[in-house]
Amino acid sequence: SMISSSVIMYLIFRSAQRLSTVYHGIMFCMSVFDIIGSFALALTFLPMPKEMPLEEELGISFPGSRYGNTFTCNLQGFSVMFGASCMLGYNGALCTYYACA
Repeated sequence: SMISSSVIMYLIFRSAQRLSTVYHGIMFCMSVFDIIGSFALALTFLPMPKEMPLEEELGISFPGSRYGNTFTCNLQGFSVMFGASCMLGYNGALCTYYACA
């Protein structure tokens, strides 16, 4: 997803029109937010706090390495939700653009 969005952004900047068209603007912004959300998802368990509260009491064990703290965990959650929400909004804008064009 990040690679495809990067290719879309590259093709937009290589075109003669660049960001002067509405379509290119919507696709560019949708690609930016896709990269943000996809990068946050790609980090998986890395931003999670090393010591989770109630982890032992609940018997939950998360696989993989954890190097983060509460801030990095919250930042990852925000980035995933922000990227996905904005991408969904721009997808709606793209649908509206095509319906009106």
